[in-house]
Amino acid sequence: MKNKTYLVQPVIKDAQKSNPTILRILLNEQFTQIDFGYAAPWMYIKGGWIDIAPNTFIRNVGSIEKFKLINALNIPVSPERHDFETKSDWKVFSLFFEPIPIKDCVIEIIEKENPNENNFNYYGISLEDVKGIEVVV
Repeated sequence: MKNKTYLVQPVIKDAQKSNPTILRILLNEQFTQIDFGYAAPWMYIKGGWIDIAPNTFIRNVGSIEKFKLINALNIPVSPERHDFETKSDWKVFSLFFEPIPIKDCVIEIIEKENPNENNFNYYGISLEDVKGIEVVV
């Protein structure tokens, strides 16, 4: 399994945030990559802004072990932020975390442990058949 990367199509059991949308998850022994798509909210004159908290982490449900954010691609880490120019702007970004074990599991993505409606927290993300699709990165 060394140096192999697996593409996982996450299954989100309950209705949750649709913005940003989780597009895919890549697992390997060096990192866990989660790709997102985000559309600027219509309610803000210029689409608002976006960032990610530096202490964002993932964990397996039922475990207290946290896999820390190690890199963010195409999204600023707070206190920096990206200001949208219009309500029709969008952004695709990737978050890289310490590697989780490559096995079927259910994870949570936690930006803030006591979240408000603006935090990017996701619960009950099922990673099934994680060794089903090997990809080259």
